Amino acid sequence: MDKKNNNKDMKDLFALLLGGDLFSQSANSSLGFPKDGDPNWSKTVETSETKTHIIKIETWISKDGNCRMERSSTELKSKVDVGRLKIQLSRAVENEDYEKAAELRDKIKNAEK
Repeated sequence: MDKKNNNKDMKDLFALLLGGDLFSQSANSSLGFPKDGDPNWSKTVETSETKTHIIKIETWISKDGNCRMERSSTELKSKVDVGRLKIQLSRAVENEDYEKAAELRDKIKNAEK
C-alpha cells in the first residue's frame, strides 16, 4: 500500500472514531452511507422513544436488494422541571391567566406520562 492511500485510510479511521462523516470527501467511494434522494437506494427511518431517549434507525436498501446499510442514533430527551411548571401554573391561576394555565397544565400532564 502506498503512502497516499495509507494516509487516506488513517483519516477515515480517525473520522470514524471521532464520529465524523468519514466518506463525505469521496463521491465515488463504494463505502459509506448513500446521500438522501439517491435513486439507487431506498431509505426508511424508524423512530422510537424510551423514558429518557429518542432512538432513530435509518436503513438503506439498494434497488437490486443486494446491499443493506443501517445506522442508529440516540438523543437524550430534555428533562422538564415539573415542580417549576406547577409553580408557574399556580401563579397563572392567581393572575387569572387561564390560557397560560391551560397550557401549563397540558405540559405537566405530558411530562408526567
